[in-house]
Amino acid sequence: MLDFLKENLRPSGVLFMLAVLTPGTVLLFVPSLARWGRRWLAAVVVLYALLSSQLGASLLARTLTGGYRPLASAEEARGARVIVVLGAGSVNLRASGRQLSSVTAEAGLRVLEAARLFDLLNGPLVIASGGVTERDRGAAPESVALQRALIALGVGADRIVLESESKNTRDEATIVKRILADRGLTDFILVTSPLHMRRSMLAFEQQGMHPIASPSQLMPDRPARRGAFLPSDMWLQLCDDVLYEWLACGYYWWRGWLP
Repeated sequence: MLDFLKENLRPSGVLFMLAVLTPGTVLLFVPSLARWGRRWLAAVVVLYALLSSQLGASLLARTLTGGYRPLASAEEARGARVIVVLGAGSVNLRASGRQLSSVTAEAGLRVLEAARLFDLLNGPLVIASGGVTERDRGAAPESVALQRALIALGVGADRIVLESESKNTRDEATIVKRILADRGLTDFILVTSPLHMRRSMLAFEQQGMHPIASPSQLMPDRPARRGAFLPSDMWLQLCDDVLYEWLACGYYWWRGWLP
C-alpha cells in the first residue's frame, strides 16, 4: 500500500489526475449539481495551472529549501575527507538481454554537486549510496548508476565506495554510519537535493552523526527562461517532489525516525 501511494500520490500522475477530475465530471451529469461540477473542474484547472508554473512551484519549494547552501570553499568542509551522495532513483533499461542503468535528473544534479566538491577538496572519498528501489527483478542498485555518472565527471573509480543495501533514507543513514565506522571516519559532507536535505540531516543526526550539508541545485541550468506563469511539466514535477517530501517527513516523524 505504501509503495502504491508513493508512486501514485503525485499531481503529475495519471491516476491522481483522474481521481481529482472524476468527482467534478460525475457532478456534471446530475442536473441539480451540475453547477458544482463546473466549479469543481474550474478549481482543478486553476490549481494545475498554478502548480505547473514557475511561480507556484518555486513558492511551494521554499517550504523545504531554507537553511542550507552548497559549500563555497574547502575551509567550510572543516577537514572532512568524505562525501556521501544519496541516490534519487535510477532508470534501468533492458533490451536484447542487456541492461543499462542511468541516473534520474534529480540524482544527476546530486552527482554534479558531488563532483564539484571532489575537485574542491582535492579528491576525497565518495560514498555513492542507494540500493535496489525498483520492483523489477534484476534491477541494478542506484549506487551503480551513481558510480557511472561520477566516473564520467572525473571522479576516480578508486575513490568511490558503493553502498548498495539501502531502500530508503533511514537505511542510508544506518548503513553509511557502519561504512564510516569500519574505516575509522567520522566527519563527512552530505550531498542530496535541497528538498531532501532537511529530512536527510535529521535522519543522520538520529544515528548520532553530524554531517555537513552541501545541497545540489534544485533545478538544472536552462539556456532560456519561460514566463513565470506558463505551465510546464518540469515545474509540475517539482511540485510532485515537494508533496512527496512533506509526506515522507510526516511518515518519518510518525515512525520515530527523526529526532
